[in-house]
Amino acid sequence: MKKNLSVLLSLVVFASILLAACGGGTVATEAPVVTEAPVVATEAPAATEAPAACAPAGTEPIAFPDGGKSVTGAWSQEPDNIVPFYTQMSYAVWIAQLTLVGLAEWDDQGNFVAELAADLPTADNGGVSADGLTITWKLQPCLFWSDGEPLTSADVKFTWESVVNPANAPLSRVGYEKITSIDTPDDQTVVLHFSELYPGWQTLFTQGPNNQGSILPKHILDGQTGLESNAFIHNPNIGSGPFVIVDWVAGDHMTLLPNPNFHSGRAKLDQVQIKFVPDPETALAALQTGDVDWYPDFSEGDIETVSALEPAIHLYVKPGSDFEHYFFNLGTTAGVDGKGISDVDGFCPFKDINVRKAITLGINRQAFVDSLLSGKTTVPATQWPNSGWTNSSLTADAYNPEEAAKLLDAAGYKVGADGIRVGDCNGTKTKLSFNFETTTKQIRVDIALAVQSDLGKIGIEFKPIHTPAGTFFAGYTDGGNMPLGKYDMAGYTTGFYPDPMTGVLDSFACDTIPNKDKPSGTNNYHLCDPKLDVLLAAVNASADPAIRKTALDALQQYIFDQYYVIMAYARANVYGMVDRFVPAPFGFFSNLNWNAELWDVK
Repeated sequence: MKKNLSVLLSLVVFASILLAACGGGTVATEAPVVTEAPVVATEAPAATEAPAACAPAGTEPIAFPDGGKSVTGAWSQEPDNIVPFYTQMSYAVWIAQLTLVGLAEWDDQGNFVAELAADLPTADNGGVSADGLTITWKLQPCLFWSDGEPLTSADVKFTWESVVNPANAPLSRVGYEKITSIDTPDDQTVVLHFSELYPGWQTLFTQGPNNQGSILPKHILDGQTGLESNAFIHNPNIGSGPFVIVDWVAGDHMTLLPNPNFHSGRAKLDQVQIKFVPDPETALAALQTGDVDWYPDFSEGDIETVSALEPAIHLYVKPGSDFEHYFFNLGTTAGVDGKGISDVDGFCPFKDINVRKAITLGINRQAFVDSLLSGKTTVPATQWPNSGWTNSSLTADAYNPEEAAKLLDAAGYKVGADGIRVGDCNGTKTKLSFNFETTTKQIRVDIALAVQSDLGKIGIEFKPIHTPAGTFFAGYTDGGNMPLGKYDMAGYTTGFYPDPMTGVLDSFACDTIPNKDKPSGTNNYHLCDPKLDVLLAAVNASADPAIRKTALDALQQYIFDQYYVIMAYARANVYGMVDRFVPAPFGFFSNLNWNAELWDVK
């Protein structure tokens, strides 16, 4: 059993090594231009007095000194919330990496490393029990929040309690709901008891760019419910990361100052500012004028444009496992065997696999990769691109409008006088005319126009709607169309890593479909398929990577065969930075922000 647990502990590193080996499939080189550059809270209860030798360095963010070192980043999406349990927006999670950290994180090489924890739990150090159901974390001694209050095991337990509390509506409880209890025998010890084996335990209470794990301050939030609407969740002005938010002017900027009590010591920079801009084009112009120092989210199609600006602006490209995809609203108010009930029925024709397949075949995905993305990426077959976890036996369907038309004819949808196909769907005359929702990002606008043209050729009316990201990614309780099921088809970027099941249950399980009785959940596909649930469970039934790989291959094959999603293209993280900005080493799994305390300027 101990050997199997060692396999479990090596899982993330195993995936990272395979990812690195496969990364060249997205761009020609990892860095084609340069090598790596080196609210009103309730009154807090009285805290337990810390030992004399264990005192906070301060209780307020460190003021910006005259002549201090400052950098400014451009954000083309303004966060909706900052605490990751209540947002699915990457731009928000990047701020969380700067301000609210977890027990561990992923470094620039994709290795799992301790953060607030003193070390990582292993079978050898007693951190992982023989049956794999008990995980023991040891926190570093003398940890403090930015306001000087002790950061202890009680905060970790409170974080779990807040996530599983039905009076709160986090976007996901996956993994956390597998914990039956948490013991805190002392301020530095956290003992997690699981109801069943959960191979992805490393993604819980740990903060990366793609998992929810920020530790929350009990002394600020204790006793409060409805946290999805809490002012602190939107704008946490007390934190545990290298920086603290001190100013946020909506639509304009955010200012962060150093946390005096950051566990690794004071950040090198004296200030970080985030300037909110409408789009990547504005960010690029600001880089060229020197108004901002970096932008974290250029598209693959911008690589040639940004690289031409050397040496004033440097380009960094990090291939990875994110992907842009289109998907169908498969919601049903009837549910499936009493599970997976949605508030709204999805567009009826999408329930027909032949319609889904026809739409997939009717989009010339390789053409917009070649033309709009400069051929710098690929059309993947599955949701695990550029990863050792991908089912390599699968190949993305090629553009085939003739076959698409035949499938639609066979499904009973004939071209009408207006050029739009119409047919019978559950006894109702239905046109193949539907809305497609995504953000205002220019590359998404351009690709949607290409898709509109392609589908128009086979008699489908595809109507793009572009919504600001803060609204598009809104949760159920904030009136978001995706969780509410008030959309036909949608598209955005996501990814399933660092554990290969990170976010997968959230996306595909029947139990994670949000509705009025259970607003938590991020199954935005509103897809409930009992066979899929069985395949999902099989991947997490073992800690052995080889067994998980076989189960994951079967899962990928099934999703592929059912045409549940349309894979648009594999993503890479594309950054542009002025020469004066000196980031620390970073990678795809870590993102730029994992070690912001080491950022500097020339």
